[in-house]
Amino acid sequence: MPVKKLAYILLSLVMLAAAVLPSSAFAVSKEDVDEITTPHLILFEPESQTVLYEKDAYTKAFPASTTKIMTFVVVMDHCDDLDREYTCGDESWKGFYDKSSLLGLKPGYRVTIRDMLYGLMLCSGNDCGACLAVATCGSVEGFVELMNRKAEELNMTGTHYTNPHGLHDDEHYTTALDMALLMTEALKNDFFREVIKTTEYTIRSKEGKLNKTIQTSNKLLLTKPGVDWDECIYEYAIGGKTGETNIAGYTLVEAAEKDGITLIAVLMGDSNQGNRKFYDRFHNAVKLFEYGFDQYVSYELSDFDVTNEFNVQTVGYPADDPAGGRITAEVDISGARLKGFRDKLADITPQSFAWGEPELDQEACTAPITKGEKLGTATLYLNGKPFFTGDLVAAQDIAGATTPGPTKQPDSFIDDKSQTKSGGVCNLTVSKNGGEDEYTVWVYYKNNLFTLQDAGTVPHYLFAEGDQFRAAKAPSVPYGVRLYYASADEEGGTKYLPADVVIDGESYVIVSEGRALQAVKKGKSLAAVPVEINENGELTTPVSDDMLWSFTKSGVGYKLRSNGLTLHRSGGDGLIFWILIGVFVIAIAIIIRLLATSRSRRRNPKRRGKYKIYRM
Repeated sequence: MPVKKLAYILLSLVMLAAAVLPSSAFAVSKEDVDEITTPHLILFEPESQTVLYEKDAYTKAFPASTTKIMTFVVVMDHCDDLDREYTCGDESWKGFYDKSSLLGLKPGYRVTIRDMLYGLMLCSGNDCGACLAVATCGSVEGFVELMNRKAEELNMTGTHYTNPHGLHDDEHYTTALDMALLMTEALKNDFFREVIKTTEYTIRSKEGKLNKTIQTSNKLLLTKPGVDWDECIYEYAIGGKTGETNIAGYTLVEAAEKDGITLIAVLMGDSNQGNRKFYDRFHNAVKLFEYGFDQYVSYELSDFDVTNEFNVQTVGYPADDPAGGRITAEVDISGARLKGFRDKLADITPQSFAWGEPELDQEACTAPITKGEKLGTATLYLNGKPFFTGDLVAAQDIAGATTPGPTKQPDSFIDDKSQTKSGGVCNLTVSKNGGEDEYTVWVYYKNNLFTLQDAGTVPHYLFAEGDQFRAAKAPSVPYGVRLYYASADEEGGTKYLPADVVIDGESYVIVSEGRALQAVKKGKSLAAVPVEINENGELTTPVSDDMLWSFTKSGVGYKLRSNGLTLHRSGGDGLIFWILIGVFVIAIAIIIRLLATSRSRRRNPKRRGKYKIYRM
């Protein structure tokens, strides 16, 4: 195919795509947003209350019918029964002129609170606002007082109301920021969300005088063929409220949701002179949303390969259980999302996340256990700070023991502050390959480091004893181990601060009783080097390489390495080991003695003995 013909076809396809795809399919830059001429606007992220973009969002503006969002919120605060009937009075018509936006309520009509709320938001019925006010607290004046009280509660410092519908009054005003705060509150109500996303609703008064189907005025949700000459529908729109008066101009408060992010756009003060301008606020809202969704993003934890499985040690399990009472438990992380500005999240990696030691429930971890039972909670840390806490749930069943078994609790429950050092003392050592996992893998929990033995039934704690580090079945000082991590100080140097949680792959100084664990043998165990901690909790003693221990995730705990050597303890209290060493030394001494005697007899043939005499 000729190059020119191919280029023509490709160009035609691009032009066709541009004509068919909605404008929101293309990226919106800050320069595009800057071109919006609306006098007051704001783009707001409600969960963190972050302002993504604003223009005169803190200055006075008139809300017009967006006032009705506050009316809805106050009614919901004081209404227990949406299906309660209200008989309309003179407030349904007094103060409204022919061109007012009305549902058509008249004195004597019996209408439910629910129907009036739909009429308030969809067709912007001013008569619904007045009737809802009287139905809620007996008078319009009293209801307005509730509106202003709610505005104060929501920290809407630039807002003052004089009516429940939004007809112009110089003392009835707000700001774009305040309307974003109000919409944030309203979105917490499920019924509000249901109403604002509804495009059509039929209202029937109880006495049969009113039978009317209404449609939303929100063009981001509905455009009517033959009536609307501009297409504004936005696929991510949740809903909102429009407004218009000659003085307020066109207003819009709208919410949209995409990929787990909810945004609120408020536009106020557009001129309402000229029919074409009617649609501008909707197109500008889409432009704001698309800009916001490109700047402020959301990621699932699965995007960072964050695991949600744990091995949990139970008690009361059958003696022949092949896993030694360990079961798999899971935390549901599907609802946890990382949200923020795209550029600020660029440095987050899978290594930025680390689980803290689970907080297990003693009773719940006693077999029998059924899949789905809650065993405790677990907290996920992001760069050392708590990010998410979820329930830890059993992912499998485990039967109970048929006969009473040991009552020893799982290692994570050992927090008896009255414990003192007792028995089972064993030595520590380092080697290139380490030992078996039950001697090599260390668990960090509530300022304790301990290894597990016999399927987790006999933990051995790390502690400082004089100028040595040892391990024992109970710590010499409860919670006597603290970890310190390296952090840059103000002058570009390094300071060591106490760590609240272990992060996989990071290195720490291990301190107990004012001494740091050093990868140097001293006597029967590893050296304990004196260190100093200042009044700010910082480790001030210079840190050598053999005082730094890297924590590498392994099963339920971590393997500790320093200078290429792995920390582990011996399998017993050391007595048998030293007996064997003694026997070995004695055997060597006997062999040496025998060899020496043999040589002596060879050199002195006249000496009698049982050895054969060689003649030269």
